[in-house]
Amino acid sequence: MRISGGRARGVRLKVPAGARPAAERVRQAIFSSLGERVEGATVLDLYCGSGAYALEALSRGAAKAVGVDSNAKAIAAANANAGAAGMNDDATFVKRDAASFVGSDARREPFDLVFCDPPYADTDVAPLFARLRDVLAPGALVVLEERFAPGEPRVPSGYILVADRRYGDTRILMFRHEGGA
Repeated sequence: MRISGGRARGVRLKVPAGARPAAERVRQAIFSSLGERVEGATVLDLYCGSGAYALEALSRGAAKAVGVDSNAKAIAAANANAGAAGMNDDATFVKRDAASFVGSDARREPFDLVFCDPPYADTDVAPLFARLRDVLAPGALVVLEERFAPGEPRVPSGYILVADRRYGDTRILMFRHEGGA
């Protein structure tokens, strides 16, 4: 697995044991659809694992990224990956539960772009999305990666679905908070 675009394109990423990293082609498609929204953005990568979403965003021009994971091995891998990509100054990785982080630590500054890639077994993201509303900048997007299931996606209360895409067994949903611009 490697960073697929931007200044760190081609940098190989270490993946912690037991992680299900976002496929390179999926990340590439997401970032292609986000386009210029990434430039200068403050990014939050929840369930960050290897830190792939945070580091991809930084490589493509984001100003700052914070990755959160409850697994110490994931945080170690993400920090090593940031070092390999030369992004230690712009990336911060925190060992913490995603909902807990969003409920307290994330309130320091609003995020323009949030990537949420929970384990596929964690199907109820509504409580996390409820907390996220307080840390989003106006016009922010939340990108959720989940296992594809036929039918209409669940839209968390207070959010508007702006994109629903399928990549094999992966579904990517993009949301904007109703209060956002």
